[in-house]
Amino acid sequence: MKKLWILSLVSLLGCGPDPIPAPEPTLLISPTNLNRCTSASLVNTNERQVAFQWTTSLHTDFYELIIQNAISGEQTKVNTTLLKESVILSNGAPYRWYVLSKSTAIEQTAKSSEWQFYLEANPQSSHIPFPALLVEPPQDAFVDLEESGSIILQWEGNDLDDDISTYDLYVGNSETDLDLVDHGLTSSDYSLPVSAATIYFWQIVTTDREGNQSYSSVFQFTTN
Repeated sequence: MKKLWILSLVSLLGCGPDPIPAPEPTLLISPTNLNRCTSASLVNTNERQVAFQWTTSLHTDFYELIIQNAISGEQTKVNTTLLKESVILSNGAPYRWYVLSKSTAIEQTAKSSEWQFYLEANPQSSHIPFPALLVEPPQDAFVDLEESGSIILQWEGNDLDDDISTYDLYVGNSETDLDLVDHGLTSSDYSLPVSAATIYFWQIVTTDREGNQSYSSVFQFTTN
């Protein structure tokens, strides 16, 4: 009888509530990646209204739309239960945007992919390059050194005018103190000599033939 009581107690303790599922990432719809966004509604000479749209995601109660001006760094954040939102933004600048799926039951969120678009001002003017997308190593990666004591950095540049001229590479051991390692690069990869067991931060500055520049995000990696 005692054994049966213990088995019943264990059974009851093991039948707790199921874990709350975490939100899943949504898929972005528009503005499409690397879009000129010419269909945005004109508000005044300096601003346009941009319509954002994304898909529904599982286990999500609401969404946070995040838009960042790549020139000023200013962020716009909007919380909504809908799958679309219209936002007024300053024109004549490149932007990046993504959506966080959120739940009211748990703190864990899910991030969509990041897309970029250029909000057109004067269609005849030269476009600022999109900030370079840092590819390898990815954010917060742990990387192994090559036999030469180097690692390969890779990035992707895009420009609506297709006139990217050069890249400048900045590297440092602090996010706020980066040094120019090499400039005038014409390829989108670089073999960087590094030390083992060290944290590094890196950034790419893109320049086009008109002298327009854009700054990538700053990524961090650690060598093994």
